[in-house]
Amino acid sequence: MKDTLVSLAVFACILLASALITNWFARNMYNRCAGCGTLNAKRRAQCRACGAKIK
Repeated sequence: MKDTLVSLAVFACILLASALITNWFARNMYNRCAGCGTLNAKRRAQCRACGAKIK
């Protein structure tokens, strides 16, 4: 029983860590268009979907 709980805790920690890393990466690599919500690479000056100026 104790081994199962430890395994589940390790599994939950791995899932949480991967979610946090993915979220951090997306926030640092992409900008979200205020008009349509599309993710755009930071190097873009205009939204790839609606053409609005980004920042």
